[in-house]
Amino acid sequence: MGAPMARHLAGRHDVVVWNRTAAKAQGLGATVAGSPAEAVDGADVVVTMLSDGPAVARVMDGITLGAEQLWWQASTVGIEWIGRLGDRLVDGPVLGTRQPAEQGKLTVLASGPGRDRLADVFEPVAAKVVDLGDEIGAGTRMKLVLNMWVLALVEGLAETLALAEGLRIDPRQFLEIITGGLMDTPYAHLKGEQMIERSFEPSFPLALAAKDAGLVADAARDAGLDLPLPALIRDQMGKAVQAGHGDEDLAATFLASWLERSS
Repeated sequence: MGAPMARHLAGRHDVVVWNRTAAKAQGLGATVAGSPAEAVDGADVVVTMLSDGPAVARVMDGITLGAEQLWWQASTVGIEWIGRLGDRLVDGPVLGTRQPAEQGKLTVLASGPGRDRLADVFEPVAAKVVDLGDEIGAGTRMKLVLNMWVLALVEGLAETLALAEGLRIDPRQFLEIITGGLMDTPYAHLKGEQMIERSFEPSFPLALAAKDAGLVADAARDAGLDLPLPALIRDQMGKAVQAGHGDEDLAATFLASWLERSS
C-alpha cells in the first residue's frame, strides 16, 4: 500500500521515503532516506503506512515533530494503538487494496485536527475522503466497522464455496444463481474465482486480514459487545496463515476449510 501511495505523492510533491526493507523504497520517484529521522527532517507532512501499531511506534520512536509538521497516520492500527500514538496526528486509515492504491483511488477516513490541511496530500492517492470530524480515533473506528463487513463477506463466501465443493456442487453454479439478485455482489465473483482456481495473487495479504479481524474482535469486546464472528474469522484465517499462506490474498482463507482433510 505504501509504495503506490508514495509513487502518486511523488508525482505531485517532493517526497522522501524510508522503508524497513530498503529495496522496497527504490524506484518510487522519491528520495530514499537512511532512517525515519532523516525522512522526517524538514518535512511539512509525515505519512506512516505500516502493518500495525507496534510497527508504527517503533518507526516513530525518538522522533519529535515540529510545531508546524502534520502527521498523517494511514495505517490500520486499532483503537488501543491509535490512542497510544498520541495527539499529534491525523487519524486517516485508508480503505482499499493494492489495485485502488496503484490507481490512486483509495478512500481516506480522516479524523483529527489538521485534516483539512491535508487536501493536497490526500488528493493524489484517494478517490474519496470521508471527513469524520475532529476526534482522533473516529477514522480508526470507522475502518474497523468497514473491515468487519469485508472480512465477514470473504469468510462467509469461503465457507459457502467450501460447502458447495464438499457437497459435490459446482461452486460456479452458486455464483451464477446469485448473479443479478439481491444476494449478489461483485466482490463475491472476484474473490470466488480466486478460491475456485486456488489462485491467490495478493491484493491484500491474508496475514494482515487476520490481524485486522483481531483488531475488530478487541474493539467489540472493549465496547461490551458479544460479537463472536470477528474472533472466529481471526482464528480461521490464522489456520491458513499458520499453514504458510499468510502472504497470499485474503481469499486464501478458503484453504483453511480443507486443511484437516488434506493433512
